[in-house]
Amino acid sequence: MKTAVGVMRSKSVLQLAMAFAMMGLCGCASYLPYSGPRTSSVVDAGENKALAGIQVVDVNYALARLIKDKLEKPAFSSLADLANANPNLYTVGPGDTLQVYIWEAPPAMLFTSVPSSMATPSGSMMTTIPEQIVSSDGDIAIPFAGEISCSGRTLTQIEAEIRQKLRGQANDPQVVVSLVNNYSRSVTVVGNVTRSTSVPLVPGGVNVLQALAAAGGVDKPVNKVTMQISRAGKVVDMPLESVIKNPQENISLHAGDILTALYEPLHVTILGATTQSRELDFEATGVSLGQALARVGGLNGHEADAKGVFVFRFEKPSLLPQWPHPVQVAQNGLVPVVFRFDLSNPATLFAAQTFPIQNHDLIYVGTAPITELQKFLGLIVQIVYPIQGLTNAGVIH
Repeated sequence: MKTAVGVMRSKSVLQLAMAFAMMGLCGCASYLPYSGPRTSSVVDAGENKALAGIQVVDVNYALARLIKDKLEKPAFSSLADLANANPNLYTVGPGDTLQVYIWEAPPAMLFTSVPSSMATPSGSMMTTIPEQIVSSDGDIAIPFAGEISCSGRTLTQIEAEIRQKLRGQANDPQVVVSLVNNYSRSVTVVGNVTRSTSVPLVPGGVNVLQALAAAGGVDKPVNKVTMQISRAGKVVDMPLESVIKNPQENISLHAGDILTALYEPLHVTILGATTQSRELDFEATGVSLGQALARVGGLNGHEADAKGVFVFRFEKPSLLPQWPHPVQVAQNGLVPVVFRFDLSNPATLFAAQTFPIQNHDLIYVGTAPITELQKFLGLIVQIVYPIQGLTNAGVIH
């Protein structure tokens, strides 16, 4: 009998508590445990004086497309601006090794005293000059021709000067100059490659992917590597994937270029009612909001408020032609912005698929109101039935 009375009293307390909860849930909800700001708190940020200056922007497909176009165009400069316009034009420099061959028409007397009967079938005689290293002054020395200026000149130009200086001494001289070793015209490849190396340029040129292959390729995932070209104080970046996919970005390099493979994964932090809350690395070519959410397992179906998916970031005041509120820039000169997505609307899924995530963004998914009610009722059950609550929690067996 006492047990029955106790149960009835407990039920009465529970009913009273539930009635109180239903009447004052909004007021009591602020005392419930939760993992971050509620959807309503974020949406009201623009009207909250304590949070003045924060722009809350509702995103549809048209706006997502506008932002994508504005953010992605200036992200990387085209490597085509640095392309070697004439890769077939190879010029000699200090340190290069040259081989010079000279032919004389019969009777050949300047470089050899061999009788014409021992000449080649045509009667001409060939003389091979020992390999010549181009000096720091850019010259080589050829017997009877003297100092020959080589630095900054093509092999054809060097041949012409030697031939010109031998005329009048040799009989109808013919000259061929070949490149034995190239030390002055090379590209340095460093960074996240199998081995850092110096890649000699050759007539015809060396492009980005050829130089990278000579260094053994990259040692990190291709989609998370950025290629950087440094030349005379100018630096240009391009994702390796873009170089592979777009032949116009696989440019022929200049002598002295420094090609660096940079493993610089971009980061986005994902919090709130998602299957996983964590920091996510993404490739240099970027990801959309939809892709980022998919990589952490999507929204938590038991807790997430599909109307409350937010992206927090600082943006330039010029990003949008019109803002919801008067623009107030922070100390960094940027505008704090919260982009809101209502994924309960199927049309917004196109916006999520298009909207570009930037480095250091924070994605937050709000908790559904029904989840707050469930948490509150759970507290009531533990108060009314403390033993049962401990049992459910695994404290009492």
